[in-house]
Amino acid sequence: MEGFNPLVIQFDLHQRLFNNVLDGYSDEETNSRLEGFPQVNHVKYLAGHLLNSQYGIAMIAGLKPEVRWNELFAVMGMSKAKDHIDYPSIEEIIGEWNKLYIPTREGLLRLTADQLRGKAPQPFDTVSDSLGELWAFVSHHQAYHIGQIGMLRRALGKSAMSYS
Repeated sequence: MEGFNPLVIQFDLHQRLFNNVLDGYSDEETNSRLEGFPQVNHVKYLAGHLLNSQYGIAMIAGLKPEVRWNELFAVMGMSKAKDHIDYPSIEEIIGEWNKLYIPTREGLLRLTADQLRGKAPQPFDTVSDSLGELWAFVSHHQAYHIGQIGMLRRALGKSAMSYS
């Protein structure tokens, strides 16, 4: 979609914030829940769940990515954080996210207004009527989870996430 597109601006922002919010975590730290709060997801689950959402945005952009680790990080309530299992490393998750960025962004820029007004694919038509609304919904979902990881950073004694 040519010209000013707030969703592309937000997509670019999420690229930066995803990397910034995960900066400085060891792989071991990302597997640990906040002490005393077993109901709170650990960072690795949230990062993987964000990656799973990024695959969704890649599909909106017309890509056909190989969705890795879906059984661990699926969206729409089809997964939950687990303890003491062999998750991929946080570096693998970050690497996969970053690998998707450029081709997804290029695909998003090619979307036309008519495509964005078109029907959202199943099963996502339960949360959005159009492809554009689905993109906005997933983008909001990502902001929510980036914020959760940001809160966990502070609770785990790390510095606040950088916006730069």
